[in-house]
Amino acid sequence: MAMASNKHVVLFPFPGQGHLVSFLEAARLLRRVLPGDVSITLVSTPRNVAALRASTSTSSPSLDISFHALPFVPADHGLPADCESTSSLPPPAYLTLFEAFESLEPAFDAYISRLVADNESVCVIADVFVAWTVGVARRRGCANAVFVSCGAFGTAILHALWKNMPALPFGDDGLLRLPEHPEVELHRSQMSVVFLSSPSPGMDRMIAFHDRQIQHGYLTDAVLMNTVQELEPTGLAMVRRTLGRQVPVCSIGPLVRDGSAHAATDDGAAVMRWLDSQPPSSVLYISFGSQNSVRRKQMMELATALESTGRPFIWAFRPPVGIDPNIDGGEEWLPAGFEARARAANRGLLVHGWAPQVSILAHGSTGAFLSHCGWNSVLESLTHGVPIVGWPLSAEQFYNVKTLAEEWGVCVEVARGNLESSAVESCKVAEGIETMMGAEVRRRVAEVQEVMKRAWAEDGGSSRAALQEFLAAMRLH
Repeated sequence: MAMASNKHVVLFPFPGQGHLVSFLEAARLLRRVLPGDVSITLVSTPRNVAALRASTSTSSPSLDISFHALPFVPADHGLPADCESTSSLPPPAYLTLFEAFESLEPAFDAYISRLVADNESVCVIADVFVAWTVGVARRRGCANAVFVSCGAFGTAILHALWKNMPALPFGDDGLLRLPEHPEVELHRSQMSVVFLSSPSPGMDRMIAFHDRQIQHGYLTDAVLMNTVQELEPTGLAMVRRTLGRQVPVCSIGPLVRDGSAHAATDDGAAVMRWLDSQPPSSVLYISFGSQNSVRRKQMMELATALESTGRPFIWAFRPPVGIDPNIDGGEEWLPAGFEARARAANRGLLVHGWAPQVSILAHGSTGAFLSHCGWNSVLESLTHGVPIVGWPLSAEQFYNVKTLAEEWGVCVEVARGNLESSAVESCKVAEGIETMMGAEVRRRVAEVQEVMKRAWAEDGGSSRAALQEFLAAMRLH
């Protein structure tokens, strides 16, 4: 057999917003460090490929990355005709998309087979939610890696939760101590509702899906993680222990997007002008992510807290959970006259819909970030030296907050969840905002920011060394 002459990295993200962002940043990183004759291709379904291509053409028009679309008809899987990502679905319907993406295996196998037949040495880097790609890589003699876009501690806990479903071992005291990590205690309020649901056919399907991906993941050649060794030594040790064999676990973070292109839009420019009018480190930025929000009564408490502090704020505003904005009006979601008072005093700005998050966090007037603590938001905030007011809503966000508050000291948790039973007190939210706006917290965040920066130092940076370890393991040098 002829020796493969061309090297080709194929990246396959799962189409959730945070996953796509992380994979794009990983692709940019690999393009910077790999020789020009190594091809890099992002693979997904047609609509996702179009979105990825548009994103790179706006932010990095000269980026030498290719795209490949796998045939996909959403309606064949009971999905809406235009649905190829989680942004088009409510969370309860995500499982249908998870399972639909498993049906892409034959098309992905055919694509990889063609590359190998063309004498290419292929390395597949796949999302944890498409870990079935490991089987394709093994069949075709390709190197393979799983890229985890979440933090290490949260990843280890989620893995153990799914592994123990449906019989989570709660103690008599109501706390959960997972057999894999008995040193960690979790309260029911620190778990997504999916882990507390009653048995059902849908739950059985969800458990089976995650079990399939977990088993595939155990077979990978390497794990890439968007974190920093010095910040998550415990979490990374937990991940390595979870794998149970000598597999490189390479922390190559922080991978954070550049927000300058978005800030240049008309809407982004207006937000930047408003920030320019505010004192340094004075503004609280509020966002619960691109696909989530809180309930109306929680929103009322948050608005009350904002008025009580008198702090200037930018709120990336989405309608409350459980509300149809086409039926229910908007003013009753907030205290009467709230938005008008904020605008009149130049004290607050509600951005309805999309907001240039990275540019806001990078601005000198931003003093803290009230966040759902999705991992990309965490890294974007700390990379720019902004403390976090934590309000986790789902998935690993609860465990991100635990790390940020208990190990790093750069966050205070003011509320938890967005269920009807999730209590929120305006006084506690206001107290947390004031705490995280303090000078002592900013000093601690500056230390974490410096650790993140040093991870990519040319003289011994841990993330730089981890990337080199990964490239050597994948024979990409």
